[in-house]
Amino acid sequence: MAAHETEEAVRDLRELGLLSTGGAGGGGPEPLVPHPVDFARVKVLNPLQRELNRAQALVDELRSGLDQLELSTPRSQHAHCSLEIVHELSDVRRLITGFADECCDEALSSQPGGARVEEVLADSMDRTTRLLGRGVRMRTLYQHTARFSPATLSYVDLVTPLGAQVRTLAGGFPRCIVFDRKVGILPLVGDSKGAVIVRDPQLVAFVAEAFDRVWTIASDLSPEERRSDRVAATSEIQHAIISLLTQGESDKRIAQVVGISLRNCQRHISHIMKSIGARNRLHAGYLLSKEPFSGH
Repeated sequence: MAAHETEEAVRDLRELGLLSTGGAGGGGPEPLVPHPVDFARVKVLNPLQRELNRAQALVDELRSGLDQLELSTPRSQHAHCSLEIVHELSDVRRLITGFADECCDEALSSQPGGARVEEVLADSMDRTTRLLGRGVRMRTLYQHTARFSPATLSYVDLVTPLGAQVRTLAGGFPRCIVFDRKVGILPLVGDSKGAVIVRDPQLVAFVAEAFDRVWTIASDLSPEERRSDRVAATSEIQHAIISLLTQGESDKRIAQVVGISLRNCQRHISHIMKSIGARNRLHAGYLLSKEPFSGH
């Protein structure tokens, strides 16, 4: 063994209690004294077992206390607690991880807004891998604009072979996560970092059914034939912009609904107006109502 390998082995064996120094070595290196495995078991495993027993006792005590609290809570208060508001992003992420670890059958997720942040994708990767590893069916909805995000496509390429299904559509679906059709996480109005935890069976069922209906008209985001899919997605994005434009929506609102930046949205609108020869937005609305936009 090389010197550094010997040093690492000695260090590991000493940490396990299988080696110790045996006193003075006559001016040379301290001699190492081996110990039987039973000695290591007493020295290392017993303290860990005691710590584990204490942690288990604490878990049992907390579970018992929470069970008693639930039994003593009136039904009217249970109905009120079916909606839980969480303001801190860190708390929301911890709850999502906890619900994901308890999920047994199905996870639904909608993430509108186009390209997703790489940090968020990396953070969800471990959670997603554990879900799919347990055989949980996972379906995710993005907007068509996610098809132009290398980070999002890389993430999809990693999770689809594991069993995840990913689809996109132009207008998107409101942000949500639903686990086993029992608990849902919805965005908190006016708070981009907060969320509402929903446990009411009727409301969760409503969100899940709406998700199912939109899923049937969404397009697969699979690695195959992505180039042709992008062309179709671009056409659908433009038609979604046109629909909102003829309804008189502002550029900011159109960008928000379609899931693109304001600048990119204005670029699309400028291209559309130039293509149809419109002098202004009002004129564009009139022309588009008379003749469909070809996209060329």
